[in-house]
Amino acid sequence: RVEENVDERPKQMVVDGGFVNRENIVALDDKEIELIGPVPEVRSSAGQMQRRGVDEAFYPAAFRYDEATDTYSCPASKTLHYSGKERRIGQTIYQYQAAATDCQVCPFKERCCPTAKAAGRSLTRRVDDAAVQEFAERMETEPAKAIYARRGAVAEFPNLWIKSKLGLRQFRLRGVTKVGMEARWACLTHNVQLWMRRCWRPQWAT
Repeated sequence: RVEENVDERPKQMVVDGGFVNRENIVALDDKEIELIGPVPEVRSSAGQMQRRGVDEAFYPAAFRYDEATDTYSCPASKTLHYSGKERRIGQTIYQYQAAATDCQVCPFKERCCPTAKAAGRSLTRRVDDAAVQEFAERMETEPAKAIYARRGAVAEFPNLWIKSKLGLRQFRLRGVTKVGMEARWACLTHNVQLWMRRCWRPQWAT
């Protein structure tokens, strides 16, 4: 839409957390647009492990990964071998599986994989694409943090002004068309007021 409006593709986009996901990161990287935004928090697997009845001593962090053999070793020193992978946008999920014969006779089975009745313990390793890793590294730099710190004052001010000065805290009409008309009038009013402040007030001061 920016390109349609101004006939030029932006070199950088600053967004809030609601727009930061792997799909958008990859899409903007393909368009050579620099994305600035908060890095999403990595979801913990603790909840899933608890639901499965896995003891904390056998959470994924307790398994050692060997890059040379592409295998994992469990706390009982058994090996989980690579079993496949799943490709998602911006990420590859590698899957590892222990032999059922190892897990079924293991003294730690009820603490490690109590729900695996006939199979061995499984594990996944998630690897982000280069674009996603570059975004995370970029947002650790001070220049990127400084740019993002300015977003609130620029992006949130119109919402505050429209709610406070124009009193639009809820729509007075119903239906997508009528609500769209009301929103457009509010945005037009805000833009005209902003133009007045920028263009007329300096003249009044002189």
